[in-house]
Amino acid sequence: MPPANTRTRILAATAELIAERGYAATTTSAIAERAGVNEVTLFRRFGSKAGILRAMGDMAAAARREFPPPDAIVAGDLRATLGRLAEIEIRDAITSGGLVLRLTLEARAVPEVQAAMSEIASSNLERMAEFLGENQADERLRTDIDPHLLAEAFYGLTSTLVMQRMTLAEPDLPADEEITALAAKLVEMLWSGVGPERGE
Repeated sequence: MPPANTRTRILAATAELIAERGYAATTTSAIAERAGVNEVTLFRRFGSKAGILRAMGDMAAAARREFPPPDAIVAGDLRATLGRLAEIEIRDAITSGGLVLRLTLEARAVPEVQAAMSEIASSNLERMAEFLGENQADERLRTDIDPHLLAEAFYGLTSTLVMQRMTLAEPDLPADEEITALAAKLVEMLWSGVGPERGE
């Protein structure tokens, strides 16, 4: 496998350092050192630390451009599709939860972090709300609940749950083989309240 390109190394180094130290405590010199590049290269490519953060947000948005992803859709079975989406969200939270937690904690105090986090979070929420709203229109979900509230509930039961466990460090995060079962249980809880027929 060829070595990662300079841009990828800088983005990866930034993500690692922010997860370890937080955004404010992560310096461009530390990023350059971790990425194995000259600090001048970093500034030429991104302009500033905030520019790197924006690039990270753009990369995250590009990865989720198609929603729901085709491999999550189970034709004719919304509950199974939600289960697959829950698995994806849990896995993503385990992978990037430390970074997201650090950025979330700093968002109110650091304007560029707040801007980046707000854009990513609102984009994710809007896409999920739109998907759930379409299913409400087809009467696959209860229609008396705002789709944005449904989307918030979905993320509360998936990625937010993982990040809460990271924060408390108890109980442990689910192992890879446990994620499918956990996702199914969480969707069962959600479905019992929002499915077209309660308890269905």
